[in-house]
This record gives sequence, C-alpha cells and structure tokens, in this order.
Amino acid sequence: MASLLQLFNEWEIQLLVLLSFVLQIFLFFTGGLRQRGAKFLSGIIWIAYLVADLVAVYALGLLSKLEENTHASQKGALPENHPLAFFWAPFLLLHLGGQDTITAFSLEDNSLWLRHLLNLVVQVALALYVFWKSTAWRNVHQLLVPGIFMFVAGIIKYGERTMALMYGNLQNISGYSTSDESKLNHRELDQDASYSSIVSFCLDSAPIVRHLFAGFTLLQIPQGFGAKTWTSYAQSDEVQLAKLAKLVDVELGIMYCDVYTKAAVLRTRSGILLRCTSQVSALVALVLFVVGNKQRYSRADVAITYTLFIGSFFLEVCAMLMMVMVSPWTWAWMKANKCVWLTRMSWMLVSSNIIGWPEEKPLWSNRMGQYNFLSYVGCEEKPSSSPWSERVTSMIRKMAKAVGKLFWLSKLLDIKYEEVDMDITESFAKEIRAILQSPFGGGQKQEWEHLSRFLHSMARELSDNFSAVIIRLHIATMIHLTEVSNVDAESVALVGICRKLSNYMMYLLVTQPVMLQVTATSAESVIQGFHNKFVTMMTATCNNGGKHVVLQILKEFLSKEDYTLSLPEPCKETLEEMRDMWVRIIMYAAGRSRPETHATQLARGGEFLTFIWLLMAHKSLGASVAFPIDLISPPPTFGPLMDVRYYAFDFRS
Repeated sequence: MASLLQLFNEWEIQLLVLLSFVLQIFLFFTGGLRQRGAKFLSGIIWIAYLVADLVAVYALGLLSKLEENTHASQKGALPENHPLAFFWAPFLLLHLGGQDTITAFSLEDNSLWLRHLLNLVVQVALALYVFWKSTAWRNVHQLLVPGIFMFVAGIIKYGERTMALMYGNLQNISGYSTSDESKLNHRELDQDASYSSIVSFCLDSAPIVRHLFAGFTLLQIPQGFGAKTWTSYAQSDEVQLAKLAKLVDVELGIMYCDVYTKAAVLRTRSGILLRCTSQVSALVALVLFVVGNKQRYSRADVAITYTLFIGSFFLEVCAMLMMVMVSPWTWAWMKANKCVWLTRMSWMLVSSNIIGWPEEKPLWSNRMGQYNFLSYVGCEEKPSSSPWSERVTSMIRKMAKAVGKLFWLSKLLDIKYEEVDMDITESFAKEIRAILQSPFGGGQKQEWEHLSRFLHSMARELSDNFSAVIIRLHIATMIHLTEVSNVDAESVALVGICRKLSNYMMYLLVTQPVMLQVTATSAESVIQGFHNKFVTMMTATCNNGGKHVVLQILKEFLSKEDYTLSLPEPCKETLEEMRDMWVRIIMYAAGRSRPETHATQLARGGEFLTFIWLLMAHKSLGASVAFPIDLISPPPTFGPLMDVRYYAFDFRS
C-alpha cells in the first residue's frame, strides 16, 4: 500500500495534466450535442464542465508547491525526476480557455463573465509564477523561449473564453458591435426561397433575434436593424409553412451558437487575428521544443509533452473546421466578397449532413415533453409488451407504492418526449392566420360551437390559480379523448395532436413552471393536491378496474371540484376545437413568457414553447393573444392569469 501511495505521489501531476487534457477532448466532442437536446449526456457534460476547471486549477496550485517540496524531499522526488512538469503550466491555461463548442453550460455562466475575467488574471499570474520559479531555480533556461510562446497561446485562449462569455451575456448580447458581421441584404424573400437564401436572411437578421432574446420588443429595436422588414416575409400569407419553420429553426441555431459557444468571437476580425496569433505561437513553441535538448528529461515526460502539443493542435484544427469553415458566417463572408469557388465549397460544408447545418435536420431538439397526470396517480395505460426499461420502471413504481408515489419520482419516470411533426406545426400556423385575419387581433371574440358550454362552466369556477386551470383542462381533455371512437385516420390524428398538446402543457407545468410565470412550489403543491384527492377516490378500484373505471373516476373527480362538467359529444368538430383550444393556450403562455427563460432552455436543446414564441414574434404577436376562456366570457376580476398578465410581453409595444 505504501509503495502504491508513493507511486501515486510521484506521478500525481502527470495524471492530473493528462486528466485535464482528456476532459477537454470530451467537452469538445460532446458540447455541440446539447444544441439538439442530448439529454442523456447532459449530466455527464455538466460534471465534466465543472471538473475540467477544478482539475486545471488544482494542477497549477500543485505545480506552485513542487519547488518548495523539493527542498524538503529526498533524492528521487518529483521535481528531480520530472523537471519538465513546469513546462505544462501554459498548457493548463489552454485548458482553462475551454473549447469552442462549449464556453458556457448555462446562461448564468455568461452573467458571471467578470468573475471569469478575475480568474483569468489570477490563474495567469499563478502560471507565470510557477514557470518563472522553475526556470530561475531549476536551471531549465532552454524552456524559457518556447514557454513564452506557449504562454501567449494560453493567455489568448483563456481571453477568448472570457470574451465569449461577455458576448453571450443577455445584457450585452444586443449591444456589442456587429460591424464585423457581413451585411447580406437578403431580407426580401419570396415564397419559393431556397435554403441558402433562408440562411442568408437569418444571418442578416441575427441582431434582431438577439434583441428579442434580450427582452426588447420590435418597436424598441433600433431602426437600423430593420425589424419591420424582418417581419414582412413571415407575415405573408403565401409563405410556405416548411420555409417559415426552417427560418425559425436556423435562427434558434444561430442564437445557441452566440450564447453558448465562441461563434460570436470567431466571426470578428479581432477574434480571427487572436486565434491566428495563438496558433502561430503554439507552432513556434513546438518547433523550439523539438529542436531543443531533451536528454535530461524522462521519456514519459517528453511523451506527455508531445501529447499535449499534438492534442492541442488536433482540437484547434477540428475547432477551425467545425466553428469556422462549417460556419454559415464564413460562407456569407465569402459570398459577400464574391469568392465564387470558395463560396461553393463553403456551402457544401455548411449543408453537409455530417458536420454542417443540413436542411433536413433541425438545429434544436425538435421535441416536446409529455407528462400525463394519470401517470402520477398510477392509472396510465400499460403497454401490451414491456421491454427491459419498462420492467425496471414497473419495479420502481411498486417500490414507491409503499410510501406513496413521490412527485420527483413521477417526474423522473413519467416524462416522455414526442417529435414535433408538421401536423402540430400546421395547427399553430392555422391559428396564427386566424388571429391575424380577425378584425380584433388576438383578443377577438371567438365562437366555440361545441366547446362553448364546457368553457362557460370552466369560466364560472375559475380561481386565481393558473396551475389548477391547466390541470382541470388537461384531465377534461383526457376524459374526452377516451370517449372518442377512432373511426377514421383524421380522427386518430386529431386525438394524437390533442393528447400531445395537453400533455405538453402539463410537462411545462411540472418541469418548467418558470416559463409559465408560475413558481415551482405553487405548481407542485397544486399537482400534489389534485393527486391526493384523486388517489383517495380511485384506490379501491384502480387495481381491478379497466379503462371505463378510470374514466368514471375522472368524471366523478372533476364533478367534486365544485363545477359541473359539460363536455360535448365526441366528434371530429369537437376535436378540432379542442386542438385549437390547446394551441391558443400554448400561444397565450408563449406570448407572456420572459425572453431570458427561452435563452436558458437553448442550452438543453430548446423548448417547443421557444419555437412558438419566436414564430409569433415573426408575426408581431405577443401578449395580445387571449386565453380561450376569455374569448367566450369576460375575464373574471381575479382570473387565473392575473400574475401572468403582469409580465405581458408584446412584441408590438
């Protein structure tokens, strides 16, 4: 045991440096996966993001103590066997500079850019102290010149990260200079716009989108950015839905890169100049190290040094390919400068299915979360054949029944995800067209031929709790969908859309209440209150009853909520109105959500609510979209959305 401990102490700094390098490789190749919602890796990436900085800082601190430990150590101590370890200090600065694909894990990291600037000063001073002490006391002057060049590269790399965090801060994201961004003047698009023209349009209007995410309305954006022209294309009735959806998709992709990567830095002249300087400095340091005398160093230390050199060059080459050569900004710059052949080659890379931004693949998660209240109370429909994962889930459910199903356990087990298909997107596009064509805008009175009685009964019993309203509408929707007989393909599609939209609002209420202007505590308490009442009624029948028993319990449960349940007869027209009702509710929530919550969700792949929010912004819609119940009855004095209306966000005011 003592020999193993001694061996570890002797090779501790080598292991730490190699661990820091491995973490940087992992972050580089996994950081970009968050853009498309790689939730299964999110926790691992978060741990690696935090540990990478801790390991690099700890290694620097350990290097600063090595010389002091030498005087008190016996022959064979670490500095005597590994004098080259001091040359690794600037490499640790490179690691602290992070990777181009992930500079910030969350939006809060950008807000703390001043703290990162202070860390930059402290860590650079510590690294210089370590290197100066080693060259002055250990007589390794042959490493002085290559070390200086590596320090130039490391300081620039660390500075790039700090600049990227500053640019990604929402307080600065709308204010930093965009003079280096190419002006393509492609804001006028026809209905048959190609993918390349859509990308050009999005790049040219990127400052407008940044202002919207920073909390500006369309009227507050300076006139030089052309906010009116930005909305003119999307407001055309002839615009194809697929083109408009792809337009919003590309804008979300650009916004993600601006906030969470170094894209905003690398597309500026100063950023490119600094990157070139860093690469040249590292290359000169490598050449000087190769031609220098390395006989006094152990083979293991020399191999580690070469690994750090080659690894850093490999990551930089990959970064230049992924962040610069494949960047649509590079293609736009070449196109603006009329480099025909380079423009074609760049577009081939940008539209590549492997490393680019292909038209067929979304640039956000393109998924909507699903949470069914019946799953919480344990009465969800079980699949006919259970795979291994379902069996494990079933075992956990049985273990939880002894103490009652916990809410956090329900969120862990019952949340699922569905792809956002064209049927759902078309539902929102249809409702937006109806709002824009009405003479009263978003607050127009709308006749709900089949749902009017149901909505009137809901309006009479509304409380001041938005969470309770959503849960009641969700349960009522589940009741109605179970009574629909799927006689044709159209009815089946409508049932699926209604279920997805209803479950999505419950998902937002459960996992992202801040996007609905509801506190997490109040949402959880309301859901658990419904759960306790519901479980009390169904405990005796749930295990033995079938689908019809659950349906009856649902009806009895809602009847005890102090209002009369007045669901209409199931038919295709009712399903269409129910679909429009949930579409309107989601649009209502999107129009009153805070922009910073959407920027936060981009780090997790983006929410469907963010997609709708930006789509509505293109149509100049915001807080003017009314809640469905308000369309059939005057809103109550203390309605369920009073707290939401306080934060009303209208793009036109």
